[in-house]
Amino acid sequence: MMKSHSLAVGTALALAGAVALACGPWFPSQMLDDRAATLAAVPQNTFAFEAAHLLPSTDSLVAVEASRYGERDTKPDLPPDQAERVKTLMASASGADAFVAGEGLPQDVRGYVAGAVDWKRAVADCPEAPEVNYPDVAGRPLCTDFDGDALAKAQGQFEAVAALAPDQAKARGAWAAYMLGEVHALRAGKAFGTPAFAAERAAAVKAFQDTRARVLAGASDAQGLAVASFGEEARQSLYAGGKPCLWAEMVSGDDCIADIPAADLKHAIALYAAQAGHGSGIAVESLAALAGAVLAVPEQAQALVDGPISQRLLVTYALARVAPQTTDGQPDPTLSALVDAIGKVAPDKVAAADRLASLTYSLGRYDDAGKLVAHADGPLAAWVRAKLALRKGDRNAAAGAYAEAAKAFPRADDPKAALEPASVHQLMGERGVLALARGDYVEAMTRMYEASTAVGGDGNVYGEDGEGVGAGYGNDTMYIGERVLTVDELKSFVDTNAPTATPAPKADDKDAALASPYSLTLGDRLRWMLARRLMRAGRFDDAYTYFPSGVDKRYAEVDLRATAKAYADDLHDGDHRWTDIGKAEARFAAARIAREHGMELLGYEQGPDYRDEGGSYPGGSGQTAATLKGDLVTGGERQGFADSTAQPDQRFHYRYVAADEAVSAADLLPPRSQAFAASLCVAAGWMLDGPPGYDEPEEGEAGKPVSERQRRAEAYYARYVKQGPYVEWADDFGRTCEQPDFDRARELKRAQQVRAVKHFIRKHLIVEIIVLALVAAGFGWVIVRRRRKPRV
Repeated sequence: MMKSHSLAVGTALALAGAVALACGPWFPSQMLDDRAATLAAVPQNTFAFEAAHLLPSTDSLVAVEASRYGERDTKPDLPPDQAERVKTLMASASGADAFVAGEGLPQDVRGYVAGAVDWKRAVADCPEAPEVNYPDVAGRPLCTDFDGDALAKAQGQFEAVAALAPDQAKARGAWAAYMLGEVHALRAGKAFGTPAFAAERAAAVKAFQDTRARVLAGASDAQGLAVASFGEEARQSLYAGGKPCLWAEMVSGDDCIADIPAADLKHAIALYAAQAGHGSGIAVESLAALAGAVLAVPEQAQALVDGPISQRLLVTYALARVAPQTTDGQPDPTLSALVDAIGKVAPDKVAAADRLASLTYSLGRYDDAGKLVAHADGPLAAWVRAKLALRKGDRNAAAGAYAEAAKAFPRADDPKAALEPASVHQLMGERGVLALARGDYVEAMTRMYEASTAVGGDGNVYGEDGEGVGAGYGNDTMYIGERVLTVDELKSFVDTNAPTATPAPKADDKDAALASPYSLTLGDRLRWMLARRLMRAGRFDDAYTYFPSGVDKRYAEVDLRATAKAYADDLHDGDHRWTDIGKAEARFAAARIAREHGMELLGYEQGPDYRDEGGSYPGGSGQTAATLKGDLVTGGERQGFADSTAQPDQRFHYRYVAADEAVSAADLLPPRSQAFAASLCVAAGWMLDGPPGYDEPEEGEAGKPVSERQRRAEAYYARYVKQGPYVEWADDFGRTCEQPDFDRARELKRAQQVRAVKHFIRKHLIVEIIVLALVAAGFGWVIVRRRRKPRV
């Protein structure tokens, strides 16, 4: 069986552009990075979406096409034994041989296989279609060197199958009809320019239409030939200049499109639109090739704008795949000519005023765009109105237009949807950006969270295979929650929108991905982020419930709720135990928890810790003080960002917190104790450990100032040298440390206290004797006086 082919454009697959490679993961673009550009962006859908919605399907026909990797999702429609025999018969020397050897097979299968064998013989010398990125996309070049005798025999076999009663040709009746279309299309190509062309083309068209009718009546269509027949029929309308006008000529700038009658072009476009409406990606590329070629010939474009489908095709292609400005910043003259041509047709012949308004908006013709959407309905029209209001500086009107657009969001499966899911997400996100610019921070959080949850996963959109350009709605959501909202505002939002955490995977689940932090829902991440914000704010009792209960390896290898409580208890004991060494021991225990589990208990979701990437990469999400510029950033947002800045504002800030707590423990220890030296040594080690900060020099790198962590490590060592005892590991201070021995510190403290008392006694012995004598004399005088007192 010959594969189905259709007109398409291979080069269009490269239109996504080059992507710069980076070391590390792909970070999606955030809407808040350039808010002016975000709010000024042209409202639009992808061309694939628009092409698939030119003529939505109203029947049950389904496309079966190869993927990018050459896989076809075909389902066997014959019993295994018959399928195996067919495979063997296809290697026969002739159709007659295959027919004889096929005795016992169903009549339609037997005859079809015989015809397919002769078809292969007939086209054996035909040129192959050029290779492109997708199989079956390029279409076939014209073949005039076919074997006429073999083709006639193939035709006879296919006609015999097609002549069978419908109940006798269910397996291969539609297949035979399709191949009859191919036979006549082959002859039409050779006969172009002769009287025989019209008859052969008409016969091909009739056969392709018969293919669809048979499938709709119940015939087998495991190869998706009914949908493919739309494209094959469309090819019959694309003849000009003595040959068919194929994709290669169109994309190479050949002017063959100019010689095709406008009526034929409209007919071909309608057929490809129907094919695309049935889910054909090949048809989408075919429509792209046609639209691009037509726009390059202004006369043809003007001839097509009075047809509703062809007009909408040209507008949506121009909107999605043609840059609105030239390299010198001027409106593209081709697009301007298209808009002018559509402006000359009757108002009731404007096929999609909302798409045309978006195109005119992209060209900077804002008054024309306003006139087009003044009486247009739907979310895309409201979206354009929002853009126009923003241009006038009316943010309240823009917010109202965005809200109007949101009310008209279509169902995901709506065949007449005005917006594709990605555009809906974009619109949701833009509402969040506008709300942030208006100072409605909780509203901004709500809208961005809606966009993120609609996307699913972590709320971000990534390119194919997790790479390439995407949209960082989840990143923007987390930024607003962590750095713009107050803690109480975030707590209220989480309580309303993510009141409970998703359960941990079952202990016996072998899927490691389920235990990854990347398997957390956005709601889970928000709850976790809130818990850490509350911990940083010292609101420990509030924080516990937002940590997961028990050991959940999506978060950590330990029970975070219990660990958080232990940390809080140690901090409390570090201030309230009876003795200084008891306080120091508690403070060091808190320091160790902060160092070992600080990312999970205290870390920032974004800068400076970047828990969202496990702390592995310095950036990729969130904002910085340097990016919070422009009139779309309010003073309140800047203040919220400043108020929530990490203390200190350093990479892995919790390591500094841990070091500070260890040093505060040393403050309460006897300076000559091992515990004092060890506490400072461990604190220095935590500063020296791990990757450097973002702007500090690598080890041995010159030309940059000493980093904060290096300065601290040196200060801890200097204090040790000045106050601490000699220890064997002092030469490798910060790298080789013993753990503090608080019991030995207590023994040293007691010994010091005893020595202090003895020293005091020895130094002040005479004074002490005199004082004791005076005290004794005083007691004696009181006793004598009481004895001399007269009795009454």
